Amino acid sequence: MNIKIRMVVLDFIFGGVIVAVALLIASFLGPVYGGILAGAPIRAGGTIFLQYLHEGEAKAADLSLGVLFSMIANVGFAAVLFICIPKIGFYQSLLLASVVFVAVIAVLMKIAS
Repeated sequence: MNIKIRMVVLDFIFGGVIVAVALLIASFLGPVYGGILAGAPIRAGGTIFLQYLHEGEAKAADLSLGVLFSMIANVGFAAVLFICIPKIGFYQSLLLASVVFVAVIAVLMKIAS
């Protein structure tokens, strides 16, 4: 199997395990605890580690910048969901949160360039 395909398959499996564990924890301890695990940098750390192994430190550092941008945008995403779901419903909130996520990423990318 090609190294790139292996990386994608491994990341897919790793990510799926993290989601499954987060949902399992949520079923036992409640959704807040599941959300804490889902928002933890476990998956990002694993992805950065795999990038380091396959492409070296410079590429891992670049990937880390993208992860940082994503984590900042995730704050806006989660805040919009938390505030809006009770007011406008799940699907509309998800759409609005996604727009906020993309807008924050666009601003951060513009600042970084």
